[in-house]
Amino acid sequence: MKTLPFFRSASAALALGFVTHAMAEQTNGIAVVVNGRPILRSEVEEVIKVQEMGLKQSIGDKAELDREMGELRKKALDTLIDQELILKEFEPFAANFKEKVDAYAEEHIKTNYVNQLFKGDRAKFLQELGSSGITYKKFFEKQRTMVIVQMMRSQNVKDPGYITSDEKRAYLAAHGDEFRDGDQIKLWSITIPKVSEEVGTTPKSQMALAREIRSKLLRGDEFGTLARTYSQDSKSGNGGDWGFISKKDLTRRMAEMVFGLPTKKVSDVIEFDDSFYLFYVEARNPGKMKPDEFVQTELEKRVLGEKRKKGYEEWITQLKRKATIRYSPN
Repeated sequence: MKTLPFFRSASAALALGFVTHAMAEQTNGIAVVVNGRPILRSEVEEVIKVQEMGLKQSIGDKAELDREMGELRKKALDTLIDQELILKEFEPFAANFKEKVDAYAEEHIKTNYVNQLFKGDRAKFLQELGSSGITYKKFFEKQRTMVIVQMMRSQNVKDPGYITSDEKRAYLAAHGDEFRDGDQIKLWSITIPKVSEEVGTTPKSQMALAREIRSKLLRGDEFGTLARTYSQDSKSGNGGDWGFISKKDLTRRMAEMVFGLPTKKVSDVIEFDDSFYLFYVEARNPGKMKPDEFVQTELEKRVLGEKRKKGYEEWITQLKRKATIRYSPN
């Protein structure tokens, strides 16, 4: 399926919208004021609603969906601030580019929402919009804003240019496990739930317990003994021993977390969903490297993506230096 050039590297979180200053009195308050323009807390919720609609179509697992929404919620306000800075830069060109922006927004909605997410069923798409409490007019304005952001980004972020062999080698050295099939780790875990059945426990006291256990591990106490004593998960009876596992044995988020841990080192206390975790990766079995043609193509794409991201962040930093940003008290 063909995707418009402006959207190839677009973050879905940039699908944002406008709310007028006059609406402020009807909302739940101002989150931040950027160059004199208030960004309302209700706007943050609108961002999240739009993205939830898309994520529901692509993620079937509820726990995974909840985690993705949690990450989006953390980033939503920063994304709105970045957008407002970029829209300010676009103001001198707005009149000349109105028709082009409108056309790209319509095409983006048709290609990436109606056709891709809803398999060409426009009625279902509109129904889902309605159930999310968003009118088509407001949704269109959000996509229109995304077009503007991408147009300005393409004009102001320097082209990264040629990707060198040294850059690819450095990326491969740092992310080698992502280019192999069948990687395994020998994993141990201790799970401390945030909410315990024991009287008087709180998330704060459970975190303190997890930290105390970690201190004992660092002093040399045996992992299996502590896991049998304190851990509350299906592996506690085995002393926290998972044996050798591969990424497919875990959820995506859990795999990203534990496969990124160093070998033979007790992890920090990790807060994940409803529990605190301690992990220990005893050993690794590297998988087979993927075909070289795939590896080289993927390296080129990923290094290019990182350089573009760095260029974008530098541009946003420049815009922030000349902007006035005032956060409202929580």
